[in-house]
Amino acid sequence: MDRIGSLPEEVLCHILSFLTTKEAALTSILSKRWRNLFTLVPHLDIDDSVFLYPEEGKREREGILESFMDFVDRVLASQGDSPIKKFSLKCKTGIDTDRVNHWICNVLGRGVTNLELILDFPRSDDDDLDYMYFLPDELFVSSKLVELNLRSEFGVDWWRGGRGTFLPMLKTLTFDSKWILLCDELEVFLSAFPVLEEFYMAEIEWDSDESVSSESLRKLTIYTSGFEDFRNPKSISFDTPNLVYLEYSDFVAADYPKVNLPNLSEAVLDLKVTGHQMDLIREPDVEDDDFLRIRNVWKLIKGLRSVNKLFISAETLEVLSLCCETMPVFNNLKVLRIICDAGLGWQAMPALLRNCPRLETLVLKGLLHHVTDKCGDVCDCIPREDKGRSLLSCPVKKLEIRGFQGKVREKEMIRHFLESFPCLDEMEVYGDQNENDDPTNLEVNRIYKMVAYKVHGDEVNPETVLQSKSMSQTRMEEISSQFTPRNNKNMYDMVYILHGAPPPPPPQEMSQDDLREQLDAANAKLAELKEEFKEGKRVHDDLFDRIVDLNPMIASALKARQSATDSEEAEASKDQEKKRDFEALYEIMADLYPHFASVLRAMRATELEQVEPSRHQGEMAELDQTTSTAVVAADLLPRDGH
Repeated sequence: MDRIGSLPEEVLCHILSFLTTKEAALTSILSKRWRNLFTLVPHLDIDDSVFLYPEEGKREREGILESFMDFVDRVLASQGDSPIKKFSLKCKTGIDTDRVNHWICNVLGRGVTNLELILDFPRSDDDDLDYMYFLPDELFVSSKLVELNLRSEFGVDWWRGGRGTFLPMLKTLTFDSKWILLCDELEVFLSAFPVLEEFYMAEIEWDSDESVSSESLRKLTIYTSGFEDFRNPKSISFDTPNLVYLEYSDFVAADYPKVNLPNLSEAVLDLKVTGHQMDLIREPDVEDDDFLRIRNVWKLIKGLRSVNKLFISAETLEVLSLCCETMPVFNNLKVLRIICDAGLGWQAMPALLRNCPRLETLVLKGLLHHVTDKCGDVCDCIPREDKGRSLLSCPVKKLEIRGFQGKVREKEMIRHFLESFPCLDEMEVYGDQNENDDPTNLEVNRIYKMVAYKVHGDEVNPETVLQSKSMSQTRMEEISSQFTPRNNKNMYDMVYILHGAPPPPPPQEMSQDDLREQLDAANAKLAELKEEFKEGKRVHDDLFDRIVDLNPMIASALKARQSATDSEEAEASKDQEKKRDFEALYEIMADLYPHFASVLRAMRATELEQVEPSRHQGEMAELDQTTSTAVVAADLLPRDGH
């Protein structure tokens, strides 16, 4: 029986929507019912690379691109005017752009809500000056579009035809291209999308005053590159009062006149400067024009003070050294992640940590950095009397270090952190196997993860646990001594996990909340198993009833046997009654069909030779045996009931 083929059409169309259009079209050869089913799918995914795959050089074959375009024409024509939800089109050079625009207009006219266009081809192959693809005018005024994703190797041109843009339903807009030409300034451009919630824009260039202004925007991602002759934009403003997520990569602007981000929860910041400006950060020159272009970055940082999570690049951390005196207090910040670089400094780290009064998790991707006299009260690079002062006031509870290379300087910094963070309960250190090629650190190369759990109470002695037998405990304790604090204030259990070893459970006792959470999960799993058991029992019951309905002789015999035993089994449960019925069915069928009885006896003899299962397994095996009996019965019974 074709179980999938018997499903309703809307279910089958939903299944086909997860395939590319070419793959869905291949199902038309299965049967008459499947012949035109793919044309009813409300999602179309057309990719010329899938159509041309897997033969190498097939794209250059004469007539193959024309065949692909004819295929798309036939698919769209076969669907007529039926509604469509999603249309994804991926094409490269060689496809007729006029036909592409005809396809886009076709789905726009049918009310498409999700449109993805990845069009890596120029407007025409013989016109070097006019190299950008032109979007159809109908795209700029669609009243149905909710999500729009545009990408092109040769750029996205929203300038020609886009001046009258108004997309009243658009909530997600993505530009991912080398070049993006907008018809207006960004503030005017965004006003054409009154309900826009997510905006992603990569590789845009701006050097004038720009403002990101939107009441509806909740998620914003901007990656800019700047012009070669003028990297830093003049002024950038953010007036997005409902924004909750910001991912921003740009050269530092000369000014940030307005940064209105009161509801921002998470920010990813990658601020860039020129090489000369980096030198000015370390040795300021207030008369240098380049220095004047970057000194107002504190206005942007102040606008981020409401975030719960903050992720900053190594270059951003050094740029923040311009804000040491004006660093805002991040009262809501709980997670801080910093990418470090051996050539970039930590001058801003002390001020940053001192201004995070509720910080719980600190993630450092790398520990090596450019040493200056301003980072000394955080790191262990330069001896000084106030070493660790900023750490002593930091409430961080968990420290995570990525890219550990096993260098002496890194080990000393880890020891310094364990000694200085007063509230640190847990530290995780992940080894960097790709970059750690120091032959003197062979043991460190084998460590996948190192975990330090703080010991609370004098009655517990710190210990070192090794999650692998490939290294001796003595050797691991020697390595551990390179990290453990020298003072007696903070004591930690050290756990080392080598490659291939399972992660260990935390040694500290679980809280009541954790236990309650695990209990709730166990109860949910138990309820799920009960539902599965009920469903299995229902299937078995339906199978039993079906066999009885197919053979009137079995039904009569069961009724007679049931009336004879009703008085004896009146107090038996429903499950016991059903089990008795199965056994009765077996005996009756064995009497009627001797060949059937011999087959079942052979099956039972084979099962008795196997190892006796556990009590639970035995109950399930008994249920399976009964089911197999019914299945064999259904196969051996004559279809006319004789």
